Amino acid sequence: METIILRGNSKINSQLLLKLAKQLDFSAKKLSAEEVEEIGIYISIDKGLKSGLLNDREKQDFISLLKQD
Repeated sequence: METIILRGNSKINSQLLLKLAKQLDFSAKKLSAEEVEEIGIYISIDKGLKSGLLNDREKQDFISLLKQD
């Protein structure tokens, strides 16, 4: 599986790319600004957890804190 994320300012071109993706049998979805932000937060958290700056206990405390919300 391959994933491609494209970002642009043209609504017409975005619609054209979505249509082309569907014709080429790709699954395609337009993301909201909130969804894009959530993906960015996820990537940042994942990198931070893998960085080694926190010990295992600190990681678990952080993850538990996130699950509370």
